[in-house]
Amino acid sequence: MKRLFQTVIVLLILSLPSSMAAPQQIAVKPLTFLTTLGTTSQVAGVLTKGSQIYIFGNTDNGPFIRAIDPSGKELWRVVLDSDQPAIATAGAIDGAGNIWVAGSTSLKSAVPTPAQSLAPINPDGELGVIQETTHGLDAVALWEIPAGGTTPNLFTAKQQSEVLITAVAADKNGLTLAGVAATEKGSSGFFVNTNFAGEFMQSVRIGTQATGINATVRHRDGSKTLIGNSAETLGGKKLAGISDGVIIKVDAKDVVTQIVRSSEAKANRSWDSASTSLLFGGSIIKGTQIQSAVTKFSTSYSPQWTARFASTGATFTFGTDRAFFASTSPISTLRAWAPKSARPLLLTFDTKGLISAAFSAPLRQSDVFGLIESKEIGLIALTTSEGVISAYVAK
Repeated sequence: MKRLFQTVIVLLILSLPSSMAAPQQIAVKPLTFLTTLGTTSQVAGVLTKGSQIYIFGNTDNGPFIRAIDPSGKELWRVVLDSDQPAIATAGAIDGAGNIWVAGSTSLKSAVPTPAQSLAPINPDGELGVIQETTHGLDAVALWEIPAGGTTPNLFTAKQQSEVLITAVAADKNGLTLAGVAATEKGSSGFFVNTNFAGEFMQSVRIGTQATGINATVRHRDGSKTLIGNSAETLGGKKLAGISDGVIIKVDAKDVVTQIVRSSEAKANRSWDSASTSLLFGGSIIKGTQIQSAVTKFSTSYSPQWTARFASTGATFTFGTDRAFFASTSPISTLRAWAPKSARPLLLTFDTKGLISAAFSAPLRQSDVFGLIESKEIGLIALTTSEGVISAYVAK
């Protein structure tokens, strides 16, 4: 009887549908080296269009942008001169191929010399000397490099206080710049829209003391999605953790209509990257544990699936199904994946959020810097090692 029972159990297990069987392990393929791009001390971001890669950032001589081919050969280099202190921190390429690099600058303002208490003898009736003063990086700077050209056009917009641009999104109707603005109590998230002529709208601030915006998406109906982090009450929704990841919906008139925040207690959470299909990547720090979070959201910001992985924190997403982070522990569905130290890992997910493909950078690469794509070159994964940025492709 016992043997008969065991036989029945075995037959039942063998008859289980494949969907209920243990998931098949996936082999991790190597990423293919493309070229090095520069150092993390100078490079702020990387863009690509066609067969060219565009690298922008900052040196002692000011902001710059340069173009290279896939072999690393420099095609051109331009100094993004604003005649004032400036930094370049984010960028995008529009559908027409124009390159947009955004950052912060300081605009001069003219003020007269202080009036004296007693009027001096002034037989010639000359006015007081006009002096120029600056007020920190309190203006948005936007450089356009027109498609096919290398001469930049600079547009600026004075702000209420110092600002740091962390993201730029472009579509056929214009651009949205987003980031962090200084306040008396700390920082607020902020964004500002502009058309392609560099005519800025009124900027909008979100929060007053502990909020930042890290990425933005423009939608066809004119609305925007902003993501980032906040350690203060927003829209009546209170803080749940040490800092929460936040998703903010803004309508076509730049009015905040919806705020969704994470609800994990005792955690530092942040949404840091977003694709146009609302695939978000972010970090979770809880105690000594650091994870990457990858979540696909619906248009109403309901999570369709989510995945977490032990990592260094930085997480980049692309399209509907790609995520890139530096993995720090084994992943059960990946065959022989057991990194002894942080190692960049590029994952592809199916529609249910299950891993369907995986690529890794070499052992010497220790962190991630970005994830971009062009039709000619393919998906480009950017990694760092000892301060040097390298580009790899998934083949």
